[in-house]
Amino acid sequence: MGTQQKNSFARACVEQAACAVLACGALVTLGGCAERKARAVPWTTAVLVHPNAPLAHGDGSTEAADIAPDFRAEPPPNNGKLFGTRPVPARPHVAASPQSETVNGGKAQMLVPELSPQETAAAQQQFAESAGIIEKNLALARKRKLTAVQNDMVSKVKGFMTEAREASGEGDWARARNLAKKAQILSEELVASF
Repeated sequence: MGTQQKNSFARACVEQAACAVLACGALVTLGGCAERKARAVPWTTAVLVHPNAPLAHGDGSTEAADIAPDFRAEPPPNNGKLFGTRPVPARPHVAASPQSETVNGGKAQMLVPELSPQETAAAQQQFAESAGIIEKNLALARKRKLTAVQNDMVSKVKGFMTEAREASGEGDWARARNLAKKAQILSEELVASF
């Protein structure tokens, strides 16, 4: 080994020793003195400590309640809210149109799509065809003993037809046609399940 290598090795050893001494010194300094550390009081003996109430001065007629400090904690006023809420912007006020007001003491008038006379005639014809098919299928169902699922299908078919008739009475032939078509498809599934 050359002298330069020996010198660099010696310097490295000295640097490591210095770092070790500094680390030990830091541990002792930060750890504190063992004699000055507060001793932990075991909980079994902590129960034995009772505070002494201050003695009343004077004639002794003062009650202990007058001497004791008032430690009532009063919560801050929150107006009945437990959690903070984000402010919500006010909803815009829209004037009600005359079409959305209730008609004949009950249902609100719905917007009906305007159909041309040819489209209205076609919708009326399709409604009538679907209603005829539904009546035939329900007549077949009345002749049979039905399961619970089949009875449910019958009640759904009747519900769709009731809504379809209401729509036709309101002049909404497109909706009446669609509801009748749903009832027709459901009645055909009912007949297929026999």
